[in-house]
Amino acid sequence: AKRAEAEREANRQKRKLNFLISQTELYSHFIGKKVKTDEIEKQGVDGNGVTPSGQTLKDKPDAEHKVSLPDSAGKVGTRVTNFDDLDFDAEDESALHEAAMANAQHAIQEAQDRARAFDRKEDADEMTDAQDNLDDGELNFQNPTSLQSMDVEQPKMLTCQLKEYQIKGLNWLVNLYEQGINGILADEMGLGKTVQSISVMAYLAEVHDIWGPFLVIAPNSTLHNWQQEITKFVPNIKVLPYWGSAKDRKILRKFWDRKHITYNKDSPFHVLVTSYQLVVQDTPYFQKVKWQYMILDEAQAIKSAQSSRWKSLLGFHCRNRLLLTGTPIQNNMQELWALLHFIMPSLFDSHDEFSEWFSKDIENHAQSNTKLNEDQLRRLHMILKPFMLRRIKKHVQKELGDKIEEDVYCDLTYRQRAYYTNLRNKISILDLIEKAAVGDDQDTATLMNLVMQFRKVCNHPDLFERADIWSPLSMSTFAETASFMREGNFVHVAYSVRNAIECWMPAMLMEGEGRLDVAGPENQKAGWRKKIMGTDLNIWDERHIQQSAKTNGAFSWLRFVDRSATDLTSTAQKTLAERLVDFAKQDDRLGRLKVAYDDDNDEQENAGYTPVHAMLNIVGRNDRKPLAEVTQNGCLNSLLNISRNAMEREGYNVIETCYLPKASAPPIELVCPSPRAMQERDDAFFNVPVRRTLYPINTPTEAALLQSKLPVEKHPVTNLLPQPASQKQRYTQIQVPSMRRFVTDSGKLARLDQLLRQLKEGGHRVLLYFQMTRMIDLMEEYLTYRNYKYCRLDGSTKLEDRRDTVASFQSDPSIFVFLLSTRAGGLGINLTSADTVIFYDSDWNPTIDSQAMDRAHRLGQTRQVTVYRLITRGTIEERIRKRALQKEEVQRVVISGQAGGGNVVDFNNRSRENNRTKEMAMWLADDDQAAAIERRENELAEEEAKAGGKKKRKAAAAKKKEVSMDDMYHEGEGKFEDNNASHDPSGAATPTSNAEGPPAKKKKGGLSKKAKTVKQRLAVIDGEVG
Repeated sequence: AKRAEAEREANRQKRKLNFLISQTELYSHFIGKKVKTDEIEKQGVDGNGVTPSGQTLKDKPDAEHKVSLPDSAGKVGTRVTNFDDLDFDAEDESALHEAAMANAQHAIQEAQDRARAFDRKEDADEMTDAQDNLDDGELNFQNPTSLQSMDVEQPKMLTCQLKEYQIKGLNWLVNLYEQGINGILADEMGLGKTVQSISVMAYLAEVHDIWGPFLVIAPNSTLHNWQQEITKFVPNIKVLPYWGSAKDRKILRKFWDRKHITYNKDSPFHVLVTSYQLVVQDTPYFQKVKWQYMILDEAQAIKSAQSSRWKSLLGFHCRNRLLLTGTPIQNNMQELWALLHFIMPSLFDSHDEFSEWFSKDIENHAQSNTKLNEDQLRRLHMILKPFMLRRIKKHVQKELGDKIEEDVYCDLTYRQRAYYTNLRNKISILDLIEKAAVGDDQDTATLMNLVMQFRKVCNHPDLFERADIWSPLSMSTFAETASFMREGNFVHVAYSVRNAIECWMPAMLMEGEGRLDVAGPENQKAGWRKKIMGTDLNIWDERHIQQSAKTNGAFSWLRFVDRSATDLTSTAQKTLAERLVDFAKQDDRLGRLKVAYDDDNDEQENAGYTPVHAMLNIVGRNDRKPLAEVTQNGCLNSLLNISRNAMEREGYNVIETCYLPKASAPPIELVCPSPRAMQERDDAFFNVPVRRTLYPINTPTEAALLQSKLPVEKHPVTNLLPQPASQKQRYTQIQVPSMRRFVTDSGKLARLDQLLRQLKEGGHRVLLYFQMTRMIDLMEEYLTYRNYKYCRLDGSTKLEDRRDTVASFQSDPSIFVFLLSTRAGGLGINLTSADTVIFYDSDWNPTIDSQAMDRAHRLGQTRQVTVYRLITRGTIEERIRKRALQKEEVQRVVISGQAGGGNVVDFNNRSRENNRTKEMAMWLADDDQAAAIERRENELAEEEAKAGGKKKRKAAAAKKKEVSMDDMYHEGEGKFEDNNASHDPSGAATPTSNAEGPPAKKKKGGLSKKAKTVKQRLAVIDGEVG
C-alpha cells in the first residue's frame, strides 16, 4: 500500500511539473514564431548548409519533436492560478493541457496589456488609434503565423556600420519591444552587445520618436565606456552620467522630467547611465520615473533572486527590460532561472517544482555521466529560445581567430612546500569528512579559510610574512629637513651623521699653539724640522735627482721613460688622491684609436698611433681594455676577459656577506669652542677635493661646467670610487631583502619571470589577472625590479581614474603589462591592444575567467590571442581547475544542447549550502580522502532514508545571511562592483561566518571553528602551534 501511494504521489508530481513546463513551452512556442530567434542564431550555417557544432536539438526538423503543439482553433478556458483547482490525479491530461494553454495565452495578453497601458499614458489623444491597432493585431493563439514579423534597417542616426549579425540582433530586439516582451541578449563576449543595445534606442528615437527615458545600469568598470559609446555612435542622444557623491546626484536628479512619460529630442537627457550600487541606494527616486527601456549590462549581477538588488530592480516601472550577459549560466541553473524570472515574473514564477526541474535534472545528468533525455533538453531549449539570443564568435566573426589556451604548470619551491606541508598536517581527515557530510555555515567558513591559506601558499609565501629590512643598531643621530617642497629640484644632502658621544677638547690644544707640527713663536723647532727633513735630507729633491740622473745613480733610468727631474719631484710631493687623479687622466685613448682605425693594409701609416717612447712603457699601456669593450662574442672575448669570467664562474661576485655587525657608529665627535679648530677638523675629515674625485659629479655643477665652455678633456676627474667586488656587498650595512630571492621563492613567479621575458622580446603586450589585491602589490614590486612599464586597475581604483587607465594602456605601446583583478578588470572594458592574457591564479567559476580573457579576444583584435593559466602542480589549484572544467560542461550542455559530454560533473540534489561545503572539502582532500568523504555521505543518505526523510538542519541556519561562495572565494580581491557601500576595496581579511552566537568548541585533533588571526595562522604554518 505504501509503495502504491508513493507511486501515485510521484505520478501526481510528474503531472504537476509537466503542466508547468507545458504552459511555458506553449508561451515560448508562439513568441518564438514572432521573434524568430532560431533564424537569427543560425547565422553560423555556411553556404553548404552545414550546421556548426553548436547547433541545438531545437534546430532539428520538426518531425523529430515529440511534443505536439496546437495548430487548430479551440476555445481557451480561464486562467488557473491555484493548483488546488486542478486534478493532477486524473489519467486524462487533456484538462491540464487546456489549462496550460489558457495560462500561456493570458501571459501573452498580459505582456501586451502592460505595454498598451504604458503607451496609453503617453498621449491620451492617440489612445484610441493605438487601441485599434493592438486589437487588429490581437493574438490568435491557435494560429501563431498571424503574428506579423518586421524587418528593421540600421537607424540612420547611428554613425557606425553594424555587421550583418548585429542587424539581425537589432531586429530581434525590436520585435521583442513591439510585443512588450523582455529578453536576454547573451551573445558571446566581444560581439558588440553594447552597440546592438544602443541601436535599439536609436531605432526608437528615429522611427517612433521615443527619445527615452532610457535607463542603463552597468558595473562601475563599464560606466565610462557606455557614456563614450552612446556619445560616439549616436551623438543626437543625450547621456546623463549618474554617479558621484550624494550631493552631486541630488543636483543630477533636477534634470529628471517626471511629467512626461516619453521624452522628445529637446529633453534634458535621453539615457541615464548608472551603477548597480547607486540604483539600490537611490531606489525610491528611480521608482518614481517610468522608464521606456531598462538595460542591465553584465546581468549576472542579479543572478540571485533573493538579493536586495534583484528585488529593487524588479520594482522599477519599465515598458521593457533587456539583460546583457555573455555568461547566462555561471555556477548552476538557478542563476539562469533568476534571470528568466526577472524578465517574465508572471510566467517564470517561483514554483519549487519548476525550479527543481530546471536545476536537478540537468545538473544530475552529469553526475552519472549518462545521456540526458533528449526530450527534456529539447523542451528546455524551446523555453529559452524566444527570450534569449546567443551567438558565438567562431560562427559570426570569421576574421577573429580562436584564442589559444595553455595551462602552464609550476612546482612548489622549498619554502612553499614547507608551508603547504605544515598546513596539510593541521587538517584532520576525520574532521574534514564530517564537515563535508554534515557541515553548517560555520564549517563552510572554516573550510574556506583553509582554502584561502592554501591559495596564498601557491601564489607567494610572502603573502603571509614579508622579509624585513635589517640594519645594525646605529649609535648616531641624523639631521632632518622640514619640507622637501622647499628644497627645489636638487636637494643638498650634507653629511649630518653624528655620534651620540661627544668629546670636548680645549681650544689651546686644538689650535696652532698647542700642536707640535705647527710652527710658531712658541714652537720654533717645527719649522727647523720641516726644513731639514723635507728639503735637505729628502731624496726626492729636484737637485738631487738631477745629479743622480747624470751619473749611474738611482735615478739614471729617467732617460728611458722620457721623464724629467721636475716631473718626478712633482709626483713625489703629491698626495695619494692627487696621484689617483693623474693616473685616471692617463686613459687608454691611444688604445681606442688603434682599435677603431687599425687597417691591416696600411701598417706603416697606423704605426703613428703608437709613439716609440710609448712602446717601452709596457706597464702603463692598456691596449687590451678597449679590445675587451669592443669584442662581445667569440673566443677573443673570453681571452680578453679571463679574470672577470673566472670571478663570475666561481661565484665570487655573488658571495653573501658572512659577517654583519650588531651595531655601528661614526667616529666620536670632537667638539671645540674654537671656530678655526672646527674648520680644520672638517677639512681633515671631509676633504672636499677627494670627495669630488671619488663620487659622481652633481647635476648643477656639471651644468655650470658646460655653460662655461670649458673643453671636455679639462673637466675634473670624478666617480673614481670602484664598485664592490661582490654584487652582494654594499657601501652601507643596511640589508634590503633580495629581489632575486623574492622571485625564486615562488614557483609561479619564477615561471612568470621567464614567460614575461619571452613575451617582451616578442613584442607582445600582456593582461595579467589576479584574485588578490595583495598579490598585485607584490607584483608591482617585481615589475619595478625588472623595469617593465605597467598600469594597474582593481577595486580600489577610483571611478574617475578607471577610464584614463584603460585609455592609457590602449594608446601607449610602451606599457607592457596591465595588472588587473579578475573581478575588477573582467567586465565590459576593451583592451584589444593586448594579445596575451595570463591568469596568475584561476577562478573556480570558469565564466569569470572567460569574461576576463575576452577583454582582449573581442571585436577589433587583429592579432592571435594567447591565454596562459599558471597552475601549481599537485596542489589545491589543480582540483579547482578540474572543478571549473566540470562547470564548463554544464554550460555547454544547457546552451549548446549537446548532451552526453565526456566530463563528469559532480552535482547532486542536495541543498546549495551542502554542495558548497562538500566542494571546499573536496578541494582540500586528496584522492583517498575524497573517496572517504563520498562513502561517509552515502552512509548519511542511507540513514536519512531509513529514518523516513532528510534530517532537519539547524533552524538557525535558515535565518542566517547566506555568504556567497564567490564572495568567500575572492577574499583579498577588490570588489569592483561595490556591492556593499562600506566595503573595503582592497580588503584582504579572511572571511568568517556571519552567524551569531558563541563559537563552537575545537575538536581534538581537528580544526578550530573560530577564525584565527594572522599571527596565529603563521604560527600554525611554522609548526609552532599544535
